Amino acid sequence: MMDTVTRYFQIHRRDLVFMKFILEAYEGLSTLSTEDRDKGIVRLNVPQPFNDDVDALIEALRMEISITEVELPEGSIVEPAPQPCKEGSYHA
Repeated sequence: MMDTVTRYFQIHRRDLVFMKFILEAYEGLSTLSTEDRDKGIVRLNVPQPFNDDVDALIEALRMEISITEVELPEGSIVEPAPQPCKEGSYHA
């Protein structure tokens, strides 16, 4: 199993889908998960050998969107906001 690096970034909410599509175009480069949709915090899991490639991609993305690498406090868990399923009901 390949070692991965977990990195967190803050981007504008309107850029979440754009960033996801860009990363999906580079299949296998990383996986993106939204940690906090309201704050625009995303998590990238990057295979160790591709960390430099992700650095280069992030630098290129900075020409298009506002993106800042952030660190979450040790032991913190960002809870996803509940998403509405049906009127009056929610799931996490």
